[in-house]
Amino acid sequence: MKRAVAGSVLAVVVMLSAALAAAATLEIWQIQGSGLTSPYVNTTVTSKGNVVTAVGPAGFFMQTPEARSDNDANTSDGIYVYTGSAPTVTAGDAVDVTGTISEYHGLTEFNRPTVTGVSSGNLLPRAVELDGEHPSPIRPQPDNELERFEGMLVHVASGTVTGPTDQIGKIYLVARAGRTFREPGIAWPGLPGLPVWDGNPELLSAKLDGLGGIAPAVPAGTHINNLIGPLSQYDSSYEIWPLSFSSTGASQVRPVRARAPGEFTVATQNLEQMFDDVNDGGETVVSSEQYAARLAKHSKLIREVLGSPDVLAMQEAEKLRVLQDLAARIRQDDPGASYTGYLDPGNDPSGINVGLLVRDTVTVRSVSQIGKHDSFVYNGAEYGTFDRPPLVLEGSFVGGGGSFAVTVIAVHLRSLSGIEGSTAEFVRTKRFEGARALANAIQAMQATDPSLRLAIAGDFNAFEFSDGYVDVLGQITGKPDPAGAMLPANTAVNPPLTDQVLTLSAQERYSYVETGNAQVLDHVLTTRALTPYVSGIACGRGDADVPASLSSDTTSALRCSDHDGVVLYLNPAAVNRVRRVLRPVR
Repeated sequence: MKRAVAGSVLAVVVMLSAALAAAATLEIWQIQGSGLTSPYVNTTVTSKGNVVTAVGPAGFFMQTPEARSDNDANTSDGIYVYTGSAPTVTAGDAVDVTGTISEYHGLTEFNRPTVTGVSSGNLLPRAVELDGEHPSPIRPQPDNELERFEGMLVHVASGTVTGPTDQIGKIYLVARAGRTFREPGIAWPGLPGLPVWDGNPELLSAKLDGLGGIAPAVPAGTHINNLIGPLSQYDSSYEIWPLSFSSTGASQVRPVRARAPGEFTVATQNLEQMFDDVNDGGETVVSSEQYAARLAKHSKLIREVLGSPDVLAMQEAEKLRVLQDLAARIRQDDPGASYTGYLDPGNDPSGINVGLLVRDTVTVRSVSQIGKHDSFVYNGAEYGTFDRPPLVLEGSFVGGGGSFAVTVIAVHLRSLSGIEGSTAEFVRTKRFEGARALANAIQAMQATDPSLRLAIAGDFNAFEFSDGYVDVLGQITGKPDPAGAMLPANTAVNPPLTDQVLTLSAQERYSYVETGNAQVLDHVLTTRALTPYVSGIACGRGDADVPASLSSDTTSALRCSDHDGVVLYLNPAAVNRVRRVLRPVR
């Protein structure tokens, strides 16, 4: 019996050796094929005399010499060789490789390779040029629009960074001038009968540390030149691993304008999960040093970028103590800026809440919550409408010598996370119910007092148009997007509200950047009674376009958050003009 087993093992070894010896010798373009995956997956093959183009910490890219290319636009001449440790080859080497072909997160590669050097000092193949037409900016793209270049050197002569270096060293860019913006509708391919957004298919990404080293901090909005490197893929997302590039422009703060005499400001700022250093049970806890550093950065942001607003709606604060500590730090840095914090705990399972910082230029009459116990029924079960119930401030601006009554609602609505996928229907329903409940509350307030000067400020987690599933802003403002939505706006807000961010220029209309697309999530809405007093709106820049790594820089206000703040200017001195305009004709 033992002898038979030994014989069987010997037979397997002989068969494997024979299989290795008989491994097919193929060109890279044959291995890649014209489809999205290799026709040789799980097959041991050999490819000879290919030129190493780029070397990383655990593998290298190689490419067919130009003279042997099949010159077929649908097949790639490049491939990745996964060595698992630092390769012993250098760019310009010609090598023979034998290994098993696999697809790792969509990237075709040689696995468990045997690499043999043939020569060195060879010229690298010419890179494929990517420009304003490649990849195609028009849907539908061919399925292999970028797959046909996978593993090959690609080159962007001139482009625009649209998303800053993120936590994993990736940037987004387009091979042309101008950045990309979110547009109305459901991301391509969308759903029949609903608005569709093409998803900006011209977007590229680059993993700046893909070939090793530390990813440089590149801000969005900057120009990028001569980016060259192999085109890799991870989780069906194509990304360039740069050998080299240059960029112009550095991260910088761009504060809002100074107030004109008599103006006061209402602003909104997402704090991006501002937790303190006390363990209250279940929430995130940071060290005392980290907490102090974040307080210092946010103080700089509020003072130097947002201009110390009179009323500041804040999102993602853990509890009242955070706002009290922030107010104390602001007062330490500028004794002339005295703030009081307001926060009522909500229902968010992660422990973040909506709050307010109010300067002593405002007399506060009351602060109250909307809808903490509101609920809706979904699939026979009852759910809370608001994880983070809106907070209502009633007060008067007294800093200008007179008294100007104003009401502010601070909001942070249900996020877009999960709007597609297994929980999509629930997420869409919750977003719709939250928008409807807030709209009803606003309508009740202005129906009771048509002269109510009301501003609604915060992170609405919604665009200025329909996302195709829910028209959140259309529901709240009383101005539904004509494009419609799966859950269409059914609003009773009358007179309608004005979304003041729509007065920003098209290039300035963003407060957040998601996978390279600039978009508005933070809005300030005004009632008809308040709108005539609006004298401007601006975004304080220093967060959304800034690389994530600068969040740890304690010397500046850069990247305090992932949202830019929005500041609304109001001028009570306009009251006489407004009254003349509104005077009835006799």
